[in-house]
Amino acid sequence: MRPEDGEALGGGSAGVVFAVPSDGGEVALKVFAGRLYRRTHLRLERELDRLSALDGQILVPGAIEELPDGWCALRSELCTGSLLDLVEAAGPLSVADTLTLGTAIASTLATAHDAGIVHGRLTPGNVLFRASGEPVINDFERTLRPVFVRDPDHGSGFLAPDEVVDERTDLYGLGIVLHLALTGQPGRPTLHREDAPIDLLALTENLLAEDPASRPAGAALVAEILSGLSEASAVSTASTMSAVSTVDGGEPVAVTTGIQGVPLLTIGPEPIAPPASNKRSLWPVLTLGAVAALAVTAWFLLPDSPDPAPRAQPNPSASAWPAKPSAKPAPQVELATPIDHGSMVELSWRAPDGFDAAVVVAGETGDARTTIVRQQRTMKVPVEPGRKYCFLVQITDGGEVHETSPHPIRGAVCKP
Repeated sequence: MRPEDGEALGGGSAGVVFAVPSDGGEVALKVFAGRLYRRTHLRLERELDRLSALDGQILVPGAIEELPDGWCALRSELCTGSLLDLVEAAGPLSVADTLTLGTAIASTLATAHDAGIVHGRLTPGNVLFRASGEPVINDFERTLRPVFVRDPDHGSGFLAPDEVVDERTDLYGLGIVLHLALTGQPGRPTLHREDAPIDLLALTENLLAEDPASRPAGAALVAEILSGLSEASAVSTASTMSAVSTVDGGEPVAVTTGIQGVPLLTIGPEPIAPPASNKRSLWPVLTLGAVAALAVTAWFLLPDSPDPAPRAQPNPSASAWPAKPSAKPAPQVELATPIDHGSMVELSWRAPDGFDAAVVVAGETGDARTTIVRQQRTMKVPVEPGRKYCFLVQITDGGEVHETSPHPIRGAVCKP
């Protein structure tokens, strides 16, 4: 069979795909410019056998063929197009479709990772759709990539900056898939969807963290989060999980890698000042548009400390925010006992109307993340099973900042 007998559909970094006729209709034939030697052939067969044994949305080639000119080709099911094709033609996906797509991809990656298999080049171009609309991941086989290099820069704008390719590289690829599905544009534009749950936006940015260690703990956790968001969205589009917080002007908060230089969601080790004089470690100050900065109490998690009482630290830039003169009693903010679901913690709190909120999460290794949630009063926080955590909520109306006491789970002790 000659590739010129069919229609060229495009190609990736290693081969070119053709739609070719067959007895049962057209099939996809991915052609590689060269012969396949016996040792590589056997290695590829073993790889395809492993992929075929997996449960998930994987498009596995059904046959390895040698063309009349000796070139190698892989025969597989012909799909209708890729996610990249879809958004170029129709724009961004709906939130519901994005959650369905993300859950399927994340679940498939989790299954593959459990089997010790990493994709390594997951991009919107190799997320395909069957005629039924079912999404599948293409190009999972890695054996032929270093053997036949057609275009080493193909899809490079979507690839992770990782030095080592592993499971966390696939998480970045999943983040790119979600980002494109939500924005409809390549190139990492500002992630801004008024109809999207803030947890979905924050999760997508978390997946796209430059540091692989700052991405979620695994594809299974991501699949669980996306599935939960999908269920919440299906139950009620008016739920707080689907609400978008707004500022005074009514414009939605854009979740980006940094707003005025400060990320909305930061995961990483927090430096601790050396024990000397009166100097203590302070949490980062958060700023967002016209909203006054939320000064964060300096507390972190010390597993063996007997003193759980938090103490507020002086803010060095407090003079920039003069307190509003008022005889009114201080507004009350109260954080309910966190509900621990193993890989997810449910938070809920009470606060006066008109106050914006921020949620601070600290882990036992010193990592910290802060999320501005505006007018929301609930949040589901992804966590690692078995690890200790502390949670704190702050509120502000543009003047003074008020906060709850930190709430621990799993025996954590929150201490200044």
